[in-house]
Amino acid sequence: MEDERVRGVAEGLTRYYEGLHPERVDQVITGIRDLTNGWEADIYAFTLEFTEGDSRKEEERVARLYHGGGVHNKAMNEFQVMKTLNGAGYPVPEVYHLETEGSALGGPFIIMEWIKGMNLSPALRTPKYDADALFSEFIRIWVQLHGLDGRSLIPDFPEGDTDVYLDMMLERGTARIEETGVSWLQPVVEWLRENKAEVTPEGLSILHQDYHTENVMVREDGSLVVLDWTGTMPGDFRSDLAWSMLLMSTYDDPNFRERILHAYEKEIGREITDIEFFDVLAVARRLLDVASTFAVGAEQMGMKAGAIESMRNSKDHYQKTYGLLVERTGIRLPEFEELLDSL
Repeated sequence: MEDERVRGVAEGLTRYYEGLHPERVDQVITGIRDLTNGWEADIYAFTLEFTEGDSRKEEERVARLYHGGGVHNKAMNEFQVMKTLNGAGYPVPEVYHLETEGSALGGPFIIMEWIKGMNLSPALRTPKYDADALFSEFIRIWVQLHGLDGRSLIPDFPEGDTDVYLDMMLERGTARIEETGVSWLQPVVEWLRENKAEVTPEGLSILHQDYHTENVMVREDGSLVVLDWTGTMPGDFRSDLAWSMLLMSTYDDPNFRERILHAYEKEIGREITDIEFFDVLAVARRLLDVASTFAVGAEQMGMKAGAIESMRNSKDHYQKTYGLLVERTGIRLPEFEELLDSL
């Protein structure tokens, strides 16, 4: 079945390129590989061979196919973000084509650069690399992202500071709770609403929203490239920081939390305030993701159909995440505890 799916993608890409470049002769997709490892998209690396003029040429590319609700906007947004950041000199893959209708592959997709190298997560454990230097660079380019002038790069980048961002996030969270029927999460939103006045405001930055070592590649020359820009939005950089600390300390090593925080503070030359509030915001985001997906289904939440099964394999991560909620707020959610017991 998997081989048939990959062959189908290769055939669809061949048709797509034949329509895109009718001047080329004998266009063939070779060496196609399924690189999919996330919940929102299928990823295929391939080589396009073709004859142009008197010579045979080839291009190495990646196709990223989107699933679930809102796929058209998801594809357009990620394509535009990567195009903009690439133009600003930020280390992202180069993007070549956007297909919003996606009839060739059954849905919207983008064609982008195939980054050759190794994922940062295993690279940090590989003797070939200087792990400390790689981690420092991982933090440096993250700080670089947060320091970019969003207003000059992104249309409709909002004015304001942390208050604007938090109001937007709480409004979105409340709406999603109502839409998906998980009203038992409302106490967490109310805690955030009651405590946000104590948060020291910061200017708004471009947030990656899923920055961790699995979403960063090490090129063959040792430089880093950041992947997966579907969730990019304006916001308080501490939200990005807390999300990454949550994921990397609960999925991987608990020491990652302090390591990330201290490295980021060292890079910016100052202490980060109110990070505990953003810990709770990150927890709320994760619990809402999980609860909503189980309540209404993966596809309605913009994920692949098999995402729920993947979530079932992450029980330990959810337990640790829920434990952080109780530690930070004292709030207990019997409904979420029942959900955990059912996994």
